[in-house]
Amino acid sequence: MDNREKLTLDNRFAQVARRAAIIAKTSDPWIRWHAYLTRWTEDACLAIQELMEDMPLPAAALDVATGTGTPVLDLAKAWPQCRFEACDIATESIEIAGLLAQEENLSHISFKVCAAEMLDYPDASFDLLTCFFSLMYLRHPSGAIDQFLRVLRPGGHMVITTWTGDNQLFRLVKDTFAMEDHKYPDGQDPFMFSDTQTLKTLFEDKPVSNLLVVSRKTVLNWEGSEQELWGFFKDCNPIINTLLSALSGDERQEKEQHIYSLLSGFKTGGHILFEADMLVCSVQKNALPL
Repeated sequence: MDNREKLTLDNRFAQVARRAAIIAKTSDPWIRWHAYLTRWTEDACLAIQELMEDMPLPAAALDVATGTGTPVLDLAKAWPQCRFEACDIATESIEIAGLLAQEENLSHISFKVCAAEMLDYPDASFDLLTCFFSLMYLRHPSGAIDQFLRVLRPGGHMVITTWTGDNQLFRLVKDTFAMEDHKYPDGQDPFMFSDTQTLKTLFEDKPVSNLLVVSRKTVLNWEGSEQELWGFFKDCNPIINTLLSALSGDERQEKEQHIYSLLSGFKTGGHILFEADMLVCSVQKNALPL
């Protein structure tokens, strides 16, 4: 091994160690979620590539609320000729995304910390904008759409994916706890864009055309244990902890043991696999008038 190869290997170990350190100390459940999920945006990325098959490939693309970068990394591998930007409000997520891009030698991606509702990019900068499974967590989704359109070039395309709520894991939890309302205690609704019409309503009076919403089934692949998956689910769904807090210690333990048993039924070869339905919304920004 020559010095250049040794330096590259040392850098790679340093990047992996830094990423592991961030994941180990973070209080953000989404970072741990991304660390354990090996497949959750793959089908969404494939859907985008299929949508773009009959269109010119983008020269510049932006992924908003990228998290730890899983989707934009997949797209960057598929389109090496495209310049990618990606942003997220969480500094730790962006650092992990940058480390993953370095490990994959994807030098045509740049990362930035900024909010979806206040994108720190010039007007008309991108041919394609993507937002994977994040729109429902934004406080002002209509304002975010205005920002998305601002940074898109005339004639550019936007693709947004959301969950429908038809999710084997979520159904399992709802049945176990007899949940009647899936809204969080602060009123946030993780499935607020779970139907076609609600998504389409977002684009009323916006300068867009060729609006299309299609349903697509995906499989979520969790590499960790049943306990780790349930721990993440509790962290990210505050209503679960509200329901658990109303139980006695014995009742809580019984419910959680029941959850572990049910999750074991989804286990294949050490992985927990469960189906989820998503919506893929594509729309085109109007071109400038001649």
